[in-house]
Amino acid sequence: MFTKFKVIDDFLKLEHFNFLINLKLDQIKKEEIKIYNNTYFENGKIEKSCLDNNFINNLHKTYHEQVLKLLKELYPEKFNLWEYSEFHIIETGSKYKYPIHRDTPYKLLSGVIYLSPKINKGTILYEDKNGTSEKVIDWKQNRALFFSRKENNSFHSYEGDNISTRRALVYNLMTTKLRKICKIEKINYTKVKIREFLNPYIYRCFRKVL
Repeated sequence: MFTKFKVIDDFLKLEHFNFLINLKLDQIKKEEIKIYNNTYFENGKIEKSCLDNNFINNLHKTYHEQVLKLLKELYPEKFNLWEYSEFHIIETGSKYKYPIHRDTPYKLLSGVIYLSPKINKGTILYEDKNGTSEKVIDWKQNRALFFSRKENNSFHSYEGDNISTRRALVYNLMTTKLRKICKIEKINYTKVKIREFLNPYIYRCFRKVL
């Protein structure tokens, strides 16, 4: 069974939602994906690619306490490990498919908010890495899905609907404290460290991950 998760409709305030769906970004091909990285750090530092500092700061101030409460509910042992937040915009081409995977342990809380278009395909959850017991979190504009990953039961994937480009806001609570995460999840640190190092190269060459 997939780990416990939360689905929240109308997650973003209307002003934030409208800004993000109307944001002008580069066009992508049907088989492509493009990720725009935007990060807010615990000390207030911001790194950005498509959102300005004020907007990122506003997102953090508006939603941080809410998502921290979700983390405390879903995986309380990880609650005190937050160091930075990601506000990435992901454009997924209509024919692009991201393979079944578990999120990196550096993600304390994984979140995705569906932005545009009105109709597309949502996140697909699985019981295991083989794709058993598929469950789709249906696409609905401004619907959010949040979960805190676990090593063996948080496998998921996403893909386009073969019609239109899929835009989503990925909102993650992050840490750099991998050893502590491995201790909490009772997984081997060295094995995870090697996997995290190799996965980008494996995906680039073979379009799959460990």
